[in-house]
Amino acid sequence: MSETVSLSLGGSYVVAPDNPRKTKNRGRKCMILSFEMNDEELDIRVIYLDTSREVLLKFSDLKPITE
Repeated sequence: MSETVSLSLGGSYVVAPDNPRKTKNRGRKCMILSFEMNDEELDIRVIYLDTSREVLLKFSDLKPITE
C-alpha cells in the first residue's frame, strides 16, 4: 500500500511508522525543522512538541495530524 503525504517545513506531524514493531515514539507530535540527505536517504530533522528535543526521522515514519 502506498500513501502520499506532503511534508512542509514548520508543519506539524505525528510519528506513526508503518512497521508495527517501531513503537518507541509512536503517537508523538513533532514539527519539521529541515530535510537532510544521509547516505542517499532522505532524513527529516524534527523537534518533538512535548519535550523540544531534536531528532532525525525517516520520512515514512511521519503522518499528518488529523484531529
